[in-house]
Amino acid sequence: MNVKTYIGQGGISHLPQTLREFGERQNKLNAELRRENESLTHQIEVLAGHLGEALDRIKALEAEIERITALESEQETNIKRFHRCAVDLDKVEREVERLKLTAKLNTNAIDRLAKDEKA
Repeated sequence: MNVKTYIGQGGISHLPQTLREFGERQNKLNAELRRENESLTHQIEVLAGHLGEALDRIKALEAEIERITALESEQETNIKRFHRCAVDLDKVEREVERLKLTAKLNTNAIDRLAKDEKA
């Protein structure tokens, strides 16, 4: 990119000298602006790269959030199922205890009857 907007030319009056000084200052300013523009363009490219990486991470995190949400929902369903199983297990344990007690009472009754018959 050409940053020189003035190319000096000779002349008789002070006007060419003034124009030359102005042109040199303008050329210097143009060069500084060009460097600043290139620096900002480079920063934009770097930031665009960082933004792309951040968007990729966000997409991956969103996928993980969906997976975790599904797992949490499944966990809630499993907790409900385990609760129902625990209630049923408690019922079965009470029934087994009742049957053990009934069997023991029946055995004692049979033993008493057997003793009565012997006597």
